[in-house]
Amino acid sequence: MSNGSFSARGQEAPESVRGDAWPVVPLAVALLLLRWQGDQTWAYVTAAVIGGVGLLAALIGLTECVKAVRRGLAPGKVVWVVAVLLLASFGVVQQLIVA
Repeated sequence: MSNGSFSARGQEAPESVRGDAWPVVPLAVALLLLRWQGDQTWAYVTAAVIGGVGLLAALIGLTECVKAVRRGLAPGKVVWVVAVLLLASFGVVQQLIVA
């Protein structure tokens, strides 16, 4: 007695992946903390932890974007999310190396 629409619904491509861009928030916080207070140890450690969480979330978001494209979502709708996540991730890693 399984509901056929439930299993088919899990295979539908989402209309948008905007929700997968939320990891930009912790990445932006870490980047700003490194920019303004990066010379202080407490700020560097805090930014590294927040940035690490953001990087992990960005990796999960990127895999969700790839899954959405495989399920049939137009690649053009995914490109901006992937670009934002990759740029923010690169910015945090670069600031962690430089600071």
